[in-house]
Amino acid sequence: MNKLTWFLVATLGLSASHVANADQLLPEEIMHKVYTLYDGETRVSRQSISTCKYGISNRKIACSETPRIKVSESYGKDFGDNGEDAKSLTVLIEPAAERGIGILQYDYGDVSRDSDQWIYLSALGKPKRVATGNADDEDEPKKGSLFGSEFSLEDMEKVRPKDYTYSILKEVTYNQRPCWIIQMTPTEKRARNSNYSKMVVWVDRERFQEYKVQYYDRKGVYVKQKTQVGWQQQGDIWYSRKTIMNNKITKRISILDKEQIVFNVAIDDEFLTIRSLSDAAFRERNMEELKGHFSYDKLVKNTD
Repeated sequence: MNKLTWFLVATLGLSASHVANADQLLPEEIMHKVYTLYDGETRVSRQSISTCKYGISNRKIACSETPRIKVSESYGKDFGDNGEDAKSLTVLIEPAAERGIGILQYDYGDVSRDSDQWIYLSALGKPKRVATGNADDEDEPKKGSLFGSEFSLEDMEKVRPKDYTYSILKEVTYNQRPCWIIQMTPTEKRARNSNYSKMVVWVDRERFQEYKVQYYDRKGVYVKQKTQVGWQQQGDIWYSRKTIMNNKITKRISILDKEQIVFNVAIDDEFLTIRSLSDAAFRERNMEELKGHFSYDKLVKNTD
């Protein structure tokens, strides 16, 4: 057996063994791998969000109006013994009239705690906590969206595997990749504060990447689909370049395009606090320093 033949046999054997081992996993073990994939201890990114009403032309989705485009920068950091807690700040930088509008979010590994979110709007003049429930119904989920897009505030929360039960629906080939289709059903506690009665997820059987998610509202109606495409790799970290959210009810689509992202750079804990929402000088100083990690040439190329 020559070296090339041996290499091909060994590679195919390793791949088959990897899939075989994956097939022995329980669905909850699979999804735990999906939602705990290493994505760095910190993340700094710049992204655009394009949103429009759409129609179908030649079996393809096409905007039926001029898209609204907003550009933001995001900063995230993991905390806790196992990195299960996280803090993140997302701030609009374009259009100029909306610069400084931002969302601060704290996620917790403890399932007894809901994610905390604060939003700053210039019209409010101060940060406002986004709460679940109201005076009439404490089980009402969070409302609102990320900067007017089809990504809801709930969609931005970090998924905790223990908040759901799972079942494997089938195995398929999706975009030439071997995948499971797995149904996620929120636990009773999670369901009280969620807009969704279930989610159906396409998961890569080798890489444990989440390619597609279908969302069903509290009445069981299929309302949205999220698709992650353009997968890229930095070191041992995989990430999707584009995330597409298609609202099947409103016929609106939002595309989040990561123009730049860097991992494992130092972020001051104080920056990920409410002060960054209300203190513009403090926020801008820290943002300018962290933006120095971006590649200017790539930033210009991706923005064109």
